[in-house]
Amino acid sequence: MDNVELGRIGEETAAEILRGNGYKILRRNYRCSRGEVDIIAAKGVKISFIEVKTRRSRAYGRPCESIGTTKQKHIKDAAVCYLKEMEKMGYIPRKISFDVMEITAEHIESAF
Repeated sequence: MDNVELGRIGEETAAEILRGNGYKILRRNYRCSRGEVDIIAAKGVKISFIEVKTRRSRAYGRPCESIGTTKQKHIKDAAVCYLKEMEKMGYIPRKISFDVMEITAEHIESAF
């Protein structure tokens, strides 16, 4: 399995977890000229802009540690684009959050 396939599986897993926790998935892989967001989800009055990081192991640290300031800026910029689109349709959320979901798929050989 290559990294693209692993990432796709991670995003699908994240979406399932979010749904199970009462979130409604509004958009997946939202892109605009200013950036990209993996998942945009709503729960109650809050919209969450979620970056999903999937790794095969934690050998190189936690997945969230790979999200630098440049990536954070692109996510925030994409969120602004999305919120402007929503505002044009008359929707203004009361709360927003920027979240990270870590998905780790580890195969531990000879674990016991």
